Amino acid sequence: MVTRITGLASGMDIDATVTKLMKAEKAPLTKLTQDKQLVEWKREGYRDVSTKLVSFLNDKLNNLSLSSSINAQKATITGNSTAVSATATGSASGGVLNISVQGLASATNVTSNTGAGAHAGTEALSNVYSGTDPVVINGQTINIEPTDTINSFIQKINSNKDAGVTAVFDPNSGKMSLTNKATGNSPLTFSGAALEAFGIKDGNVTSNLGKDAELTVNGLAITQKSNSFSMNGVDITLNAVTPAGQTTQVSVTPDTDTLVKSVQNFVDAYNDVLSMLNSKVGEERYKKYAPLTDEQKKDLSDDEQKLWNTKAKSGMLKGDDMLQQTISTMRTAMIQGVTLSDGSKVNFAQLGITTGTYETRGKLSLDTEKLKTALAKDPNIVNNFFGAQDSVASSTNKYTDQDGMLSRMKKITKSSLESLASTAGTSRVSSDANSTFLVNSLMGTQLTGMERRISDWNSRLNTIETNYYKKFTAMESAISRYNNQSTSLSSF
Repeated sequence: MVTRITGLASGMDIDATVTKLMKAEKAPLTKLTQDKQLVEWKREGYRDVSTKLVSFLNDKLNNLSLSSSINAQKATITGNSTAVSATATGSASGGVLNISVQGLASATNVTSNTGAGAHAGTEALSNVYSGTDPVVINGQTINIEPTDTINSFIQKINSNKDAGVTAVFDPNSGKMSLTNKATGNSPLTFSGAALEAFGIKDGNVTSNLGKDAELTVNGLAITQKSNSFSMNGVDITLNAVTPAGQTTQVSVTPDTDTLVKSVQNFVDAYNDVLSMLNSKVGEERYKKYAPLTDEQKKDLSDDEQKLWNTKAKSGMLKGDDMLQQTISTMRTAMIQGVTLSDGSKVNFAQLGITTGTYETRGKLSLDTEKLKTALAKDPNIVNNFFGAQDSVASSTNKYTDQDGMLSRMKKITKSSLESLASTAGTSRVSSDANSTFLVNSLMGTQLTGMERRISDWNSRLNTIETNYYKKFTAMESAISRYNNQSTSLSSF
C-alpha cells in the first residue's frame, strides 16, 4: 500500500491533482454505471406493464368469462309466487316451466317416547349413562369420553358430517330426537347404550319416514329428494304445496341489464390496459437527462434530484417493440369478427361497440341502447362474441377466428406475459408492483454482466489511483532530496 503524502516539497495539492486525473479515468465507469441504471429503470417499466396485464387477466378477463357474466339469465315468476322460488344460472336454456307442488320433501325422524328424566345439558353424561361404549348412527361410529357432558355428546352427533343427523335434547323430560339432515325417504339407523339411556331404542321411538318432494312440471310428474334442486339450468326451491287449480310459471329470459354491464366492464378494462400500454410506448424520452452520478447528487437538493430523475426515467419504453406488438395484436383481435360453429360471424359493431378517433389510439366506446336492441334480436349475441372458444387451439396462446373475445384477450395477455418474463424476468402470475425479478432472463443476464464489469473497473481504478500516488510520492521524495542537497551546498 502506497503512503499518500501532501505536496510539502513541491507545493502542489496532490489529492486535488489525483482527483482530477481520476475523473477522466472514471469516465468509462461512470458511463457503465449510468447504462446499468437505465436498464434497471427499463426493467421496472416492464414490471409495471406485467402487473397491469396480470390484473387484467385475473381480475377482469377471468371474472368476465363466468357464465353468470356473459350468459346471464333471469327467472321471472308469475302465478302462485309463494309455492316456488327460482333463480336462473348461466347454463339456463330459456323457456317456461309450469310447476305445481303436490308435496314437500321431508326428512326421516325418530323421537324417544320415554326419556332419562330432567337433566341439564351441562351435566356429566355419566349421570345418565355411566359407560363409554360408542354409539353408531347411520353407520358412523361416535365415541364417548368419560369427560363428556350431555351437551358435548349432542354436539359430537351433530358435528359428524358422515352421520348426517341433527340431535335435539329436551332437559325437562330427558327425551331426544334424531333427524336426518337430508330430506327424502332415506332410513335413519341407530344403536348404542348411550342412546338407549335417552329412550332412543327399538320399540320406544316414534318414527316418521321422510318423503320425496312431489311435483308436476309442464305436465310431467316428478319426484325429488330435496326441496331445492336444479332443472334446465334453473335453481328451484319448493316452499309450499300449490293450492288446487293453481300453478307457478317460471320464465327464463336473458338478463339484459347484467349483460350490458358485463360488456361495459370489458370495454372499461380493455381501455384501461390499452391506455397504459399506449402511455408507455408514447412517453417522451429526454436523452439529455442521464442518470445522476454520486458527485452530481451532492450538488443538487432532494427536490432537484427528484425533478431530474423524473425526466431521466421518462420514456424508458418509448416505441418498445414488445409493447407495440401487444397493442397491435389486441386491436386487430377486436376488429376481426368471431366465426361461430355454424359458419356465421358476429363482430363488435353488431353489439354497439366502436373504436374512437385516431387520437383515442384504439379505445372502445359502447352504445348501450344499440346493445340492448341487439340482445332483443339475438339473446345469445354477447355469449357468442365473448364466450366462444376454439377447443383445438385452447392449449396455445395463439387465437383463431373461432375464439371469442375473452379467449383472444387471455391468449394475447398470456403471450405478452411470457415475452416480458423471458426478457425482463417479470412474474407471469403476480400483480405485486414490488415482486422480485427472475434471475434467468435476458435483462437479468445483462445486468449481471454489467455488475461484473463495474466491479472490474473499480479494481482497475484503484490500481490506477495507487500508481498515481506512487509517482507523486516518488516526485516528492526526489524534490525533497534535491532541496536537501541545495541547502547543503548553500551552507558551504
